[in-house]
Formats: sequence, structure tokens, C-alpha cells
Amino acid sequence: MIKKVLFIIIVLFLSWQTFGQASLLDSIQKKHDVGAYKDGRKILLEVDTTDFTELQKSKYLYVHAISHINIEGEMQETYNTLLNAKKLVGERDLSLLFNINDELIYSQYSLVQVESTANELMDENCAIAQIIKKPDALIGCNSYKYMRIDDDDPLEYEKKLALLHDSRSLAFNANLDRVEGNMLINIATTHELGQRFDSALYYYNKSKQFVEKKNYAPTTIVYYSNLGYTYIQLKRYDEAIEVLNKALELSEAQDLQPNKSKILMNLATAYERSNDYQKSSETYQKVIAYSNEKNETVRFNNLQELETKYQVQERKLENAELAAENERQTTMTIAVAGSALTLFLIGGFVYNNQRKKKRLAEQEAELEKQRADNLLKNQELATIDAMITGQEKERRKIAGELHDDLGSSMTTMRLYFDQISNSLKTSEDQDIYNRTKALLDDTYQTVRSMSHRMHYGVMASKGLVPSVQSLAQRISDSKAIQIEVITHKMDRNLENSLELNIFRIVQELLSNIVKHAGAKHATVNLIGGDDSIHIMVEDDGHGFDTTLKRKKEGMGLYSIETRLEDIDGTVEVDSTINHGTTVTIEIPLI
Repeated sequence: MIKKVLFIIIVLFLSWQTFGQASLLDSIQKKHDVGAYKDGRKILLEVDTTDFTELQKSKYLYVHAISHINIEGEMQETYNTLLNAKKLVGERDLSLLFNINDELIYSQYSLVQVESTANELMDENCAIAQIIKKPDALIGCNSYKYMRIDDDDPLEYEKKLALLHDSRSLAFNANLDRVEGNMLINIATTHELGQRFDSALYYYNKSKQFVEKKNYAPTTIVYYSNLGYTYIQLKRYDEAIEVLNKALELSEAQDLQPNKSKILMNLATAYERSNDYQKSSETYQKVIAYSNEKNETVRFNNLQELETKYQVQERKLENAELAAENERQTTMTIAVAGSALTLFLIGGFVYNNQRKKKRLAEQEAELEKQRADNLLKNQELATIDAMITGQEKERRKIAGELHDDLGSSMTTMRLYFDQISNSLKTSEDQDIYNRTKALLDDTYQTVRSMSHRMHYGVMASKGLVPSVQSLAQRISDSKAIQIEVITHKMDRNLENSLELNIFRIVQELLSNIVKHAGAKHATVNLIGGDDSIHIMVEDDGHGFDTTLKRKKEGMGLYSIETRLEDIDGTVEVDSTINHGTTVTIEIPLI
């Protein structure tokens, strides 16, 4: 009995000890919430994780990572710690999982050597936000949408501002004053990125009450830093120097490393633009010294630029001091600078001249290619016309032979045959004579009809119109577009070459409609006049801007214009975007 009681007491003691250790994590989080990361670090060192559950260990790793990044400013170790925290939490605590994912996302943007899974993590967190419905999670999801807006989007800043104002409204309704203050700062920063510095200053001033009320060090540092940059852009350098020094002092007092480099850079710029080269140079030295203390990827990317800026400021300071003592040296410096500028301008002129020559050569090559293409197209059309002309001559030659040779022979044969009628003796002979005469008359009419058709070409009502109607029907059968053919007074005789030209023109126009217009309906009007033929092809497609240059590739309208030039025809194109296209053609009948 005594052993059982002792066992229960020991278990209760160990459970209470574990609970006490776990409660320390909540104390650390509260310190973090007000930016007291150093105080949180002291508590963190007292935590014993021996008897922690996986969920408690996950939370411990998370607060450890937050402490490390805000005090040490080192990304790689923070990232690895967060990955271990994510493995342990699983789906036991969705709010904690959301916070871990959030820190992983921002870590990945600073670690270029790490494979990015930021988009997947953002999607996962937005799904979590919809489940837990916490305002801070919904606001976090808005921030991800903000980050994924394309920089080339013409409505980039309007979309970003809409998300920020929505987040501000969520924070206001949930009484999250610190978050609302952050949203105001973000709205100001977005205006700043869009070069709207007056609007940025308005929202920075509007956020000031939240910053001062909450006294949250990280937010206050960001506020003063961004406000200082805006003052620089508005050329209010004294005010910029004042607030940037406040940001720097607070950052050093709280030992918060993030943003310190940016603050020093902006401060050096403010001193430089206010012509205080001594302090500008000293501040650049601090930037370099700070960068040398850190082992982040950013340091390697920016170190050379910082060294150069520092050297520039040293030269400016030296020149300013020497100017008062030695006018000759200043003159020499100006002369050297002028020579360098001259060399730069000459180099620029030579470079631009070479670029122009190269561009002209490319344009000439393109023109030559166009000329070659046009020549090939003209040769193709000329070959087709020559073939049609040859066929027409051959048809007329055959028609002449049918009319002059075979026709005259048939006429003579009929005269001789008529003489036989006087010598018929029996009724049977008369019957054979009549049948033979009828066959001979039919043969004569057939030869005469063939001669006329070969000489004058195919009637429009039996050649051109049915061909166009057949073409329209074949295209309509595809169900992609419906084409209607309307004819009027197209019953006159046309030369075969003209019929073929008209058919090819209509065929090309319908092909262009199918390939490019995106139309549902089209109409082909063929109208015959006393001295001309009118063709009008209309569609209800998306149209195009007729002032723009036509595409270089393909036959297209070029082949139509070339065909019309050969027969003295004219073409007019009328098109409006989203209101279809109408092509009107007039062909004279000579």
C-alpha cells in the first residue's frame, strides 16, 4: 500500500515538473510577443526537454528558432530547427503548424542554396487558415497572396493594397492592435514601392499611434527604418537622419540584428545627400564592419558594393577637405573627371554606333528575306496564271478544231446524206435513213456544244457558284463555323481564268477566317453587275487593328492583292476589334 502511494506521488511530481517546464514555453512566447527576445532567451536556457512530448518538443524548437533568428540573425541553423519542429508537430496542433510553416517560408527567401517549397507551404497554410478561422492566420494567408502577385501585373499595387486593407479590417475587428499597426506600415511600404511617397508618409504617420502604444521593438524598428527611407525620397534629410538614428539605437539596445544593415545604409545615404561626408563615410565603415561579423549569403552578394560605396565616400571627404586648401588640385580632379566622362561618352557613342550598324544590318537582312519571299510568291502566282492561260489557249485550239474541221465535215456529211433520201425504195430503207439522220443530227449538236463550251469557258451558274457553295458547305460541315453563300446576277459567261481567280480569292479569305478570326458565322456575297463583279466576305470574329502591319509570313492578303493587280481589281478591308471583319472586292469585266 505504501509503495503504491509513493508511486502515485512520484508520478504526480514528474507530471507537475513536466507541466512546469512546458509552461515556460508560454512565458517565452509572451516575451517574444513584445519583442523581448533576450529575456526570452534567458528563460529558454532553463527549459529541460527530457520528458517533453513530441508536440511540446516541436513548440520548444519553434520558440528556439524565433529566438535565434531575432538575436543572432543567422538563417541556416534557424531553417534546420524549423524543419525538425515541423516533423514533430504533424497535425496535432494546426495553429503551431501554421506558425512553423510561416517562418519556413520567410527563411527560404533568404537562403538561395535551399530548394524552395514556399508555394507549397503557402497553399498548406491557406488551407489551415480556412479550417481554424483565426484572424491572424487569415491575415497570414493574405500576405502570401501579396507575395505571389506578379511584378509585371499592371494592377500590381492596387491588388496588393486591396489585400492589405482587407487584413487591416480583419485585425481591427479582432482587436489585434499590433497587427493593425503592422498592416498600416505595410500599406505605407507598398505606396513607397510604388513611388507614392506622399501616400506612404500619410500611412506611416497613421500607424505611429499603434507603434508607440504597443512598444513592440521589432515593429518600432521597422517603422523608423521605413519612415527614414521615405523622408530621404522626399528630400527631408534631417528628419530622415533623426528617425534612422532612433531605429539604430533601438536595434542595438535590443540586440536585434535584422534590418540593421538596411538602417545603416539608409543613414549613410541621408548623411551623403545632406553633404555631411564625414558621417556618411563613418556610417559606411559601420556597414562593412557589421557585414564582416555575419556569415550569411547576403554578405557575400553585397560586400563588394559596400566597399565601393565606402571608397567613394572617402574620396568625397578627401576632395571636400582638399578643395579648401588647394584649388589647383580641385581643378585637376575636375579635369580628370571630365576626361573620364569624355572617354565614357566616346565609348558610349562607339557602342551605340555599333548597335545601330548591327540593327541596320539585321533590318537589311530582313528586307532581303521579304523581297525573296515576295519574289517566290509572285513566281508561284505567275506560274499558276501561265498554266491557266496555257489551258485556256489549248481549250480554244481544240474548240477551233472541233468547229472548223470536225464541224464542217459533219455539215458536209449531212448534205450528202440528205441526197440519199431521193433514192430510197422501201419503207425499211426509209426507217433506217430516219434513224441514221437523227443520230447524225445529235452528233452534230454534241460537237457544236462542245466547241462552244471549250471556247467560252464554264458558265458561272454551273462552275464558279457551285464551287464556292461546295467549299462553304465543306467548311460548315466541320461545325466550327457556318458559312452562307448569297449570289445575284451571276448567270453570265466568264473566262475560265477569271473564274479560277475569283474562286482562289474566296478560298483564301475563308481560310483566313477559319484560322485567325475565331468567328461563328460568315457570309460570302457574289454580285454580278453590268461591267464588274462585287465580292463581299463578312465574319463575326474578333477582328483586328487594320493600322498595324500585317504578318510577314504566309500568302494571306498579299496573294489576294497580287491576284487583283493582274485583273485590275481593288480590295478594301474594314475591321474593328471584337466586331468582326468585312472584305470588299471589285473586279472589272473588260
